[in-house]
Amino acid sequence: MSDRWTRRIVIGLLLVIVGVPLIFQRAQGEGGDDGSSSATGPENRLVLISPHNETIRYEIGRGFNAYRKSQGKSTVAFDWRSGGGTSDLRKQVLAELESAAREAREEQGIGYDVFFGGGDVELNRLASGITIDRGGKQVKISALVPVKFPEGMLKEIYPEPTIAGEALYHKDMLWFGVVLSSFGIVYNRDLLSARGLPEPVTWTDLTDGRYFNELALADPAHSGSVAAAYHAPLRRLGWTEGWALLRRVMANGRYITASGSKPAVDVSAGEATAGMTIDLYGRFQAGAVGGSRLGYVEPVGMTTTNSDPIGILRGAPHKEIANEFVLWLLSKPAQRLWQRRIGTEDGPVKFELRRMPIRRDLYDENEMANWTDKVSPFRDAKPFPAGTPIYFAAVGPLSHAIAIDVHDDLRAAWRAIEREKNTQTRSAMLALFDEMPADLTMKWPDEELSKGWHEILESKDHPRRAEAVKLLNGFMDGLNKSYNGFKGDALLPARLRWTMFFRENYRKIQAMSTGE
Repeated sequence: MSDRWTRRIVIGLLLVIVGVPLIFQRAQGEGGDDGSSSATGPENRLVLISPHNETIRYEIGRGFNAYRKSQGKSTVAFDWRSGGGTSDLRKQVLAELESAAREAREEQGIGYDVFFGGGDVELNRLASGITIDRGGKQVKISALVPVKFPEGMLKEIYPEPTIAGEALYHKDMLWFGVVLSSFGIVYNRDLLSARGLPEPVTWTDLTDGRYFNELALADPAHSGSVAAAYHAPLRRLGWTEGWALLRRVMANGRYITASGSKPAVDVSAGEATAGMTIDLYGRFQAGAVGGSRLGYVEPVGMTTTNSDPIGILRGAPHKEIANEFVLWLLSKPAQRLWQRRIGTEDGPVKFELRRMPIRRDLYDENEMANWTDKVSPFRDAKPFPAGTPIYFAAVGPLSHAIAIDVHDDLRAAWRAIEREKNTQTRSAMLALFDEMPADLTMKWPDEELSKGWHEILESKDHPRRAEAVKLLNGFMDGLNKSYNGFKGDALLPARLRWTMFFRENYRKIQAMSTGE
């Protein structure tokens, strides 16, 4: 079978697997069931592909239609489409775009107006789009098109283009941050007390063996927000130390689900003691439960803050309404909606959304008087040192090879280590537990760099800083080149080899147990 037919079959299967839930979602969404809309004509519709939950959908749909009515315009039927996490939705859009592009009809669109939410990494991938062969020439087609802003509005919304070095909007105007996201730990105080555990304050706390079978975790391969949550400690600690931490956290996991929202819900329900989550789910769930039973904390200096964007899709069937919707989301009244308490002016009607506005001019004492959370991301966000590599593409595939696809063996090995009393044996077991395949092992030329690279990167004047940056980025660039950015056919045999490597090591660890 030719590569072309193989590729078409894979794309077709992807469309079926991811597209079927979207079809059902569309059937449910016909008629604009957004809590406020009564529009019926196709010209008064907005089709959104989004991972956002029902609370956001309701308040945003209601708010936009209230704005439209105030402008003397008809309401809009919101047609929300969802078929999984952000990564799944992005793959769906790119697969449909590629299918359309192969028939030279990409400008006709794929039926969606906007991609709303899910993080800047996923929107950057949509902006990069696809590359197809057209008459022997490689043509690159972005899934997104520029948003049109009135003169001066962009500078008003984004007086600075970044927060702690992270972009707030796309350089070519293809996506724009609507709110800010950060990542942390959601925990159940009742269960912590019952198990004699202190409240967690940093990622390392979740590696404590007493959390075994107590953590609710999600799969970063399906959710962009989960991948970003795992990526934060990986970038802060580095490749070797970061994977050592993540491996222990996942070994303590009761499960690793495909749903990014499930961990926070299960922690609140007492099904798990703690979990890693995006701030949206952590803060919302804590507010929904009420009282002091549920807590949420962001590890100081160990997380990241980035934008949660929106972009207009190529060939959007309702492009003018889509553009108006984007501009409204960035207006002050819409931005207040994300953080104000129910019943306040410009606040939500049913659900407090508890997200951080993207506009700096809302972070003042008067504005924040009506907020549910007193947060100051523009003040508190900590940038990564210049030269810190980006490991995001590796997070999903390696999480599967190291933990998710061998979770039972991982947990059994970790349990054996925790129970081992012989100091020498336990040390050998831990060394094997943290071992990486040769091609995934970061190698340093000497102890100064291997132990002090964190401090070296922080110091702009350190004589070996350029060397450390070159080694770190050279390692990651080599992996991306070898495995095609950790995607596609080039990755499959390597991923199988890595999975077998880790499984074998975990089973060796179990066999090493002395029973002492």
